[in-house]
Amino acid sequence: MSPKFRTLAVLAALAAAGVPARAQQPGGQGGVINLSCMEALVSIGRAELAGVFSFVADKDSPAAFADLVAHEPKGLKKYAARLEKDQLAAGGITPWDHEALLSLLALFSGPLADTLGKPSAKLLARLNDLSLAPTVPLETVMARRKKP
Repeated sequence: MSPKFRTLAVLAALAAAGVPARAQQPGGQGGVINLSCMEALVSIGRAELAGVFSFVADKDSPAAFADLVAHEPKGLKKYAARLEKDQLAAGGITPWDHEALLSLLALFSGPLADTLGKPSAKLLARLNDLSLAPTVPLETVMARRKKP
């Protein structure tokens, strides 16, 4: 699937999910993207979608990201691995990641689950365990990560 088609698919899914459309800001500029969202996009190798996510309301960005990784099995595994590393380093995950995980698990257990490439039971169990992790501020997670 081409990146352009995936981007359109994410936007169509947001529209179908009832995410309200927002008028563009003056000059056609998007808003500011949540740093947790940007980190999640980078972790799955999709930083180029930051511009698209700048037009998604901050409160809706975890659900939009969950929809994106639900359709990208490799990205889902990368995201889960990053969350596990963060949990080990900081003792929890960010509130934004927690919301994204809850949205992701809802997608895989909802009526649309049959249309998605459902991940393995092992990966679903990992995601479920991560969703039960305590939440810690992004600043704490970033400070406790090991420097490369």
